[in-house]
Amino acid sequence: MQENVAEAAKKIIAEHLDRQPASLTLETQLDELGVNSLQLTEIIMDLEDMFEIEFRENTSEAWASLKSVGDVVEAVQAMIVRKP
Repeated sequence: MQENVAEAAKKIIAEHLDRQPASLTLETQLDELGVNSLQLTEIIMDLEDMFEIEFRENTSEAWASLKSVGDVVEAVQAMIVRKP
């Protein structure tokens, strides 16, 4: 499951930034990619729709806790596990 979530997250992030998913790793920092708060919100919304989950954080909290592609993947995986 982790690979599916990681690949999906990379694809969604890459789409929002007009990049190739293969150029992203779990260590890639969102700020180095130039992700702004609006883009992060859109990325989160797309992931919520794809995996039928809901981030409990607002954008500023998410921005503070989601620093890398790997952080996004871990957050999504945790929510999938907790999903009823």
